[in-house]
Amino acid sequence: MSDGVRLPERELRSFAADILTSAGLTGPAVDLVAESLVDADVHGVASHGLIRLPIYVERLRRGMVDPRAEPTVEVSGARASVDGRNAMGALVATTAVDAACALADEFGVATSSARRSNHCGTMAFYARRAASRGYLAVAMSNAPVTMAYHGGRTRAVGTNPLAVALPRPDGPPVVLDIASSAVARGKIIVADSKGEEIPPGWGIDPAGRPTTVAAQALEGAMLPFAGPKGSGLALMIDLLCGVFAGAASGPELGDMYLNWDRPQNVGHCFLVARFDGALRREGGRLEDFLAWVGRLPPAEGFDAVLLPGEPEQRAARAARRDGVPLAGPTWAELGDLAAELGVRVPLVPA
Repeated sequence: MSDGVRLPERELRSFAADILTSAGLTGPAVDLVAESLVDADVHGVASHGLIRLPIYVERLRRGMVDPRAEPTVEVSGARASVDGRNAMGALVATTAVDAACALADEFGVATSSARRSNHCGTMAFYARRAASRGYLAVAMSNAPVTMAYHGGRTRAVGTNPLAVALPRPDGPPVVLDIASSAVARGKIIVADSKGEEIPPGWGIDPAGRPTTVAAQALEGAMLPFAGPKGSGLALMIDLLCGVFAGAASGPELGDMYLNWDRPQNVGHCFLVARFDGALRREGGRLEDFLAWVGRLPPAEGFDAVLLPGEPEQRAARAARRDGVPLAGPTWAELGDLAAELGVRVPLVPA
């Protein structure tokens, strides 16, 4: 990484926690937010990693997030409802998924929803948290509007993500984590910064016309994956995480980067099921099936057929062996933020 750095995961977590503490965050949220951000970088999802720390700090400073809020949980049967009370998103989402896991121990299957939350990072982080304890987990969140519905020409919905994690008897969980959009918005931002065109089907311009000009797509709207399929998925997630969870939905939801007059009021939903019995019965067949997928002949231009989440697992193994990679601009911005807050910057290994 000629323009970046690599540091140990533990040091980055401590560094992020020190910055958050200096910005006024308190309690368990400090370590959870630091862990969730670094976890994204560890798994090669830099768009949701420490690059987000400066905007988290800015929202704390400007009173858009309550640094001392403690989410509350109400339980009705096999369903938990979490009021995030405008706490950091990682704290709210962790509270919700842990509540669902606890209820699943009693009922077998349980759900939880959360309202009055904030941006919480990757949904894989929470689905993997449950699956690592032996639960089948589905995790969803809504997001600020940056995408058009299929057939529409204006921004109307977020690139609402969905993650599914399946535990295994041996080895890491199988984790699917997808957004509803055709591509991550960050890829369009990168193309714009390089002056490159984007492929057809990624975005539309402010007039609603298909475009291959990255800047026009950023001013206009992103497009859902597979047309009505991604669009329908985004709508259902917004209904579950926004309308039925009691959180904001559609244009009501605050944009983390643009709206400074109100909290975001993001919503999350989780479905968790005990899976120990199924793993005892079918664990061998599961591993046989996954091994068969790995032996399939790869298409031209591919080295292998990978399972969902396997690229992220490979990235994590490399990061824990060689250090977590951070891009040069991200590291420089974090250094400036640390200097402003009086936080010691870790030494970069030679």
